[in-house]
Amino acid sequence: MQLIHKIGMKMKKYRILALLSAIMLATPTLLRSQIIKGEVFAGGIISQVDGDECFGYRKLGVHAGAGALIPITNFMDVGLEVLFSQKGANKNDSINYHQGSYTGTYHLNLNYAEVPLMLYLTDKDRYSLGVGVSYGRIVGINEISCGIQTGASLGDGNLHWKENDDEMPDITKVNGINPLADIVYSSGFSDTITIPQVIANSRTYRPNDISICADLRVRIWEGIHAELRYQYSLLPIRTRLFYKDINETILKDDDVNVQPLQQQYNNSITLRVVYVFNERRSRSNREAMKN
Repeated sequence: MQLIHKIGMKMKKYRILALLSAIMLATPTLLRSQIIKGEVFAGGIISQVDGDECFGYRKLGVHAGAGALIPITNFMDVGLEVLFSQKGANKNDSINYHQGSYTGTYHLNLNYAEVPLMLYLTDKDRYSLGVGVSYGRIVGINEISCGIQTGASLGDGNLHWKENDDEMPDITKVNGINPLADIVYSSGFSDTITIPQVIANSRTYRPNDISICADLRVRIWEGIHAELRYQYSLLPIRTRLFYKDINETILKDDDVNVQPLQQQYNNSITLRVVYVFNERRSRSNREAMKN
């Protein structure tokens, strides 16, 4: 029995050694097949900011950058990108009920440095679907309302009391006009006072943006792809009050189509050309692995 046990132990050791040897022999081939592919991007963006009363994708911007595709399987890749993207909103038309210099025009430029992390599923080396998340950091702001610079800058993007008072309730997390009115009028202010008389409207944007991305990519030629990306902020970039006139003295509470307090979100569509390096080599390696 002891002899049989010793023979069994030796056979187990031999099997383990054989398995380790097979892995060591296969590793160079596996590594050669998993080629990290470089990418460069160039294209354009149409965007809007949901919650700013400027409806439609009317803001045109530039989109460019570079990235890497890391293969996971023969049909799955992880993409890491570094991008420059111009987002914002645009409205050129005037509104009839505005008077004086309040024309209703609005131009917002938000320049972002973005780092998306994407997961791509590819079918027949031609079509790819991608989903992921992107971190964005504002690197430039320019906001013009009715031809006047608003002085927008980076900050918390929230509403604050005009008079700094530590005893006043916190309004930075308020996301609706009715809860805001309840706080204002229950804080000792007369119901004849308008909210803009005691609330300092936000002129700042949050510097960081986390958004979700969805892609459709089509290979046009060897290494050249066309890609359509939809992107939407998961967190608000600013909370904003809206008024009837440029002096910001009266709330727009008599217009049922306008919400006086809005949380704002980036909403963009990108069309870009993608050039992928090492695509042919990666494909031939995959074919060799299949064989």
